[in-house]
Order: sequence, then structure tokens, then C-alpha cells
Amino acid sequence: MFISRDPESESGEDPTFERLARTLGRTFLVRDVMVPLKQIKSVAHGDEAGAASIISELRYSVVPISEDKMSFEAVFYPEFRGTKGSAKILRANISLVDHIPDSTTLAEAFPLFREREWYLTFRANRVSGLITYWAFNSREFCVQLFAALSRVEELSKDVLEGDGKGILDESGLVFDEPLPKKTLKNFKKTLAKNGGNRFLDALGFSHISQALAHTQVWREFLDQRTNSMMSDKNYKERYGFVDLRNAVMHGRTPFPDYELFKKRSCDIYHIGELIDYLDAYRKCQEDLSGKSR
Repeated sequence: MFISRDPESESGEDPTFERLARTLGRTFLVRDVMVPLKQIKSVAHGDEAGAASIISELRYSVVPISEDKMSFEAVFYPEFRGTKGSAKILRANISLVDHIPDSTTLAEAFPLFREREWYLTFRANRVSGLITYWAFNSREFCVQLFAALSRVEELSKDVLEGDGKGILDESGLVFDEPLPKKTLKNFKKTLAKNGGNRFLDALGFSHISQALAHTQVWREFLDQRTNSMMSDKNYKERYGFVDLRNAVMHGRTPFPDYELFKKRSCDIYHIGELIDYLDAYRKCQEDLSGKSR
């Protein structure tokens, strides 16, 4: 999900982040976040009114139909119309394609929801639960997002430093919006008292992203790798993760509705893509640094 390269590189290397991402992907399964069978809210055959009530009050994506609360042959689901959120309740039969194993990893399950909102889960050929896109708001999935976005921030800082930018002050950095006045002031205090760190480490994710976007050498490298000339607007649309990052880092709901889930699911794939390009660019910087010594 966050790694677009083949897991087994020609060199046999296994970078730290790739190893972490695979570990997280194997750690969390659908069964960790699904609604267990006993907790599924279902209605009897023909109870469209009951389904409509559940969908309206709880904003559910689907309400299974069952007589014994153990087996499900059909579901009621909403078809929303207009801007006021009014919904028409529709019925659909359940087939084999509506099920996934509850042993599926969250990383493997994630792309399955780009075209639909829910699946029944099974274990040992029996229904074990229900999972919707909402499950990806869970802390189990947010841990993976946190790791990926942190890696983007870490690599972005390393790339800017490798180009000689943002080490002692804002020299060489270009932003879309001015830095808070206290940023440099606080950094100088830290530098004087504690030895400090890079000036880049005093910046927030938004300013780091802006500075990277305005780094010409990086953008030329990216254009060469993608065989395209990416405009500033397209770059921001493809690699502008600030809103998603803030939602994850501040404990907000990353996917409050399905439309935003579909939009941000594209962002998540682009996170892995950007990490790959930043990794490659960083290696080029290291190679050039080694040759100049």
C-alpha cells in the first residue's frame, strides 16, 4: 500500500521503512477492526422501514437481512440523493464476491474498498463479521498512516538538508506562506542552550512540504523519473498530504464519509510513490557527495 516497489530489490536491500511497513501490514488484520457477527445490526426480510431507521440514525452503509442473525442472503443499503442527504433504501442479494476472509491484512483489504463500502467477512466458510470503509479510521490503520507520513517528513528534511537548505536558518527555503516569527527565534534559543538541531526540524509538516515543492533540483529529478513536466498545481494535488497528515496526527477522523475515503485513498497510494522517489533522490545525493570527497 505504501510501498510501490517490488519487495525484493535487485540488491537484496531491505530499507528500514519498507521493513516497518511490511511488519505493520502483517500485524493488523480485518478481524481486528471488523464488526463481529454477534454485533451486526440486521433486520428481517421485508423490514425496509427498520433498515431505513438504522441507516438514518446510525449512518450505516449497509444493513444485512437475516432471520437467524447467523446467515445473510441479502442487504438493504442507501442510495443518497441531493445535497440534503435524503436516501432511497435499496435491496441487493449477497453473493460470493461480497465476502473476504477475516484473516486479510488491512493493507491488502484497503484497495478493495475503492469501489464499494462494505464486505461480509468469513472464517472456516462461515460468516464471522462485517467490515466497512469506516474501519480504516481505526487506530490500527492510523498507526500505518502515521508511520508513512512520518517517513515522508523525515525524508523531505533529509533531501532539503542534502541540498544545503534549512540547516542553520531559512536560507534557500521557499514557502507559500510566511514562517511564524517565533520559529527562527525559538530555534536560535535552542541552538544557543542545547546545541540545537537542523533548522528544518523546527518547521512544521506544511512548511517542509512547501519548501520541498519549491526545490528546483528535486522537481527536475521528479520530472525525469516520471517522464513528465508536473505543474505546481498537479504536484500539490498529487503530493499535498497536509490535511490527511493533520487528521492523523491530531487524532481526527481521516475518513468521515465515503467520498473523502475515495479521495484520500488516492493520497495514500501517492504517499508510497513519493517515499520511493525521495529515497531514490536521497541516494543520488549520497552518491554525488561521495564522489566529491
